[in-house]
Amino acid sequence: MTLIYFIIALGVLIFIHELGHFIAARLFGVKVETFSIGFGPKLFKFNCCDTEFAVSLIPLGGYVKMSGENPDEPAQNPYDFYAKPPWQRIVIALAGPLMNLILALLFFALSFSIGRYVPAYQFETAKVGAIASPEISLKPGDVILSVDGQQVKNWKDFSSYVALNPDKELTLKVKRNDEIVTVKVHTGVDDKNGIGTLDVIPAIKPIIGKVVKGSPAQKAGLQPGDVILSINGKEITSWKQVVDLIGNSQGKPIELLILRKNKKLRITVTPQFNEKFGRYTIGIIPKMDMVFVKFSGLEALKKGLDEFKSHTVIFFSYLSKLITGEASVKSLGGPIMIAEVAEKAAETGISNFIYFMGFISLQLGYFNLMPLPVLDGGLILLFLIEMLRRRPLSLEFREKFQQVGFAILALLMIIVFYNDIMRLIR
Repeated sequence: MTLIYFIIALGVLIFIHELGHFIAARLFGVKVETFSIGFGPKLFKFNCCDTEFAVSLIPLGGYVKMSGENPDEPAQNPYDFYAKPPWQRIVIALAGPLMNLILALLFFALSFSIGRYVPAYQFETAKVGAIASPEISLKPGDVILSVDGQQVKNWKDFSSYVALNPDKELTLKVKRNDEIVTVKVHTGVDDKNGIGTLDVIPAIKPIIGKVVKGSPAQKAGLQPGDVILSINGKEITSWKQVVDLIGNSQGKPIELLILRKNKKLRITVTPQFNEKFGRYTIGIIPKMDMVFVKFSGLEALKKGLDEFKSHTVIFFSYLSKLITGEASVKSLGGPIMIAEVAEKAAETGISNFIYFMGFISLQLGYFNLMPLPVLDGGLILLFLIEMLRRRPLSLEFREKFQQVGFAILALLMIIVFYNDIMRLIR
């Protein structure tokens, strides 16, 4: 199923991208000889409107082959690509990434129009529930107002900022009781993907969401939905208290007072030492409140636009940090990572799958605008230089440009495939 979801997701995005080139080329009277989804041997093809349409074996891209698109050969016909002025060639090259960006906006809006379940805490005030590291000077109950001067509206904002700033000192403005205090924290780095981390947990209610099979909790009779009111007589108001009291139990039996369907029950459980977490546990997972977010008409489009803007800021912020070395290349992912995430998104519902496709479409759109050979951005850059010079570029310049660009792309491909393989191994 992973491969099927991958082909569906990437196939749609590639088709839309190449369709943009196709429409723009035909608009300016350029003959399109081939419209292919995929590379390599053609699996099937047909001819229509003076163009060969094909689906090829390798589904990692596509292409639109136009008449007379070799810059080293003089244009023979008025419908040749290089017979057209540079500004028209720029529009044709720009049309593919632009279609991906438009599709991303529409997919985001469609996802919110259908409706999505999202963790409630993401849209709630960034209130601290627990701190997993003693080095962090935040306290439970703190409300994070800003990071490095940037306003924090909710946990989603805060998580995004932390992820984009690995191994950095951040200055937080925090509301603690009725005071505004300044707190400095230092982010960690996720070894798996290189993004920033901070051992701070949102405020979560003491409600059991899942009981691990074969755990002490299951043997004692605890059930999903149970509300933990007290442990050993101590009142419980947050999940952090549950973790702390069980973790510090030294393996001694503990008594839980729970609320189940308007009835109070007392249940005794004996914690076991968990090697993975390095503390005593009983095998319960908190309930994460989910909210169904759905908008209609213009509201869905506005929400989609907000999501588009948010991901755009993250993309360019991350790109600048990659260039300056502030972000790790470990966070880059390739086809294998896309396939895995596509499957997970599809399993959680059509709305999340559409949202995921919007996210990938946005990445493809901006990535293709990068000024590197093979990419549309490389062509646009060359055509812009040609417009400024008012004459074609020399063969020597184009060859050097291609050599440098191909080297960068080759290195990038090696990195993303290496990261994908290492994720699979881990």
